[in-house]
Amino acid sequence: MDYGAILHQLWFKDKNGIPTNLIMGLDQPQEYLTDEWVRGAVVGRFAGRLENPIQLEENTIEIEHENGVLLHSGSSGWHKKKWTPLAQQNNHSIAFEYHCPDGSSGLSGSVHARVSYRLYGFSLGIEYHAVPSATTHINLTNHAYFNLNPSNTIGSQQLRIDADHFLDLKESLVPTGTMLAVENSTFDFREEKAIGSIKLDDYFVVNQNKKEIASLYSPETGIVMKTITDQPGVVIFTPPHFEAICFETQKFSNSPNIPTFPSTLVKANEEYTHQTRFEFSLKNKA
Repeated sequence: MDYGAILHQLWFKDKNGIPTNLIMGLDQPQEYLTDEWVRGAVVGRFAGRLENPIQLEENTIEIEHENGVLLHSGSSGWHKKKWTPLAQQNNHSIAFEYHCPDGSSGLSGSVHARVSYRLYGFSLGIEYHAVPSATTHINLTNHAYFNLNPSNTIGSQQLRIDADHFLDLKESLVPTGTMLAVENSTFDFREEKAIGSIKLDDYFVVNQNKKEIASLYSPETGIVMKTITDQPGVVIFTPPHFEAICFETQKFSNSPNIPTFPSTLVKANEEYTHQTRFEFSLKNKA
């Protein structure tokens, strides 16, 4: 969809050969216009949370905020914008572009952005490109919610995350700058285990990127989803009122204010890039 460059549906056959839509979107396209959960959309120019003010090189910048925090770029978020579809080169890919104006969310420079979705066999690849006209902070992600067995709870599915650490958060869910060990905590998913009653809205610092950083498995459908990314971590989010899980591959929230975090700074006319792939397969096929 051109609104928010939204991923609306993604179908894959389960172990019994039954086609299953794995993305928990909305029934009607117009419903996305008032959706508060950013379902399926591209998030930018800065995904996650920023604490006002932020640091931009040697300057302190006041940004848009609510109670001191800017979430997913607020009123200027790209998930609320109409993207322009680009000419398709084949039936296996589609791309969109968006021109973000200077000063959006209080951040400097206009940004020309492009996102492409491409099917590779049984994988869905997402590629992000963005070029700012002035030095600014950029952090992009996609906010699709997955459920590998939509007829059951997300708690019934098995999750693995290749992360020894997660970010300590304030009450506002903004990172403090401290990394905590997952060992002996509810956040230890280094070995696959059922999600159960655990509710997540947390940033996991992956052990190595450009490889599989997380996997999800439904014993009932036999579907396995692996997440591969070049980003340093992932926000895992299970929403409170519908059965799904979101893998928001991105750099750290509040990075402009925490020098020890991976930088989100992009210089004028330089290119930001980000690649994530969701790979699907079957286990215990009937």
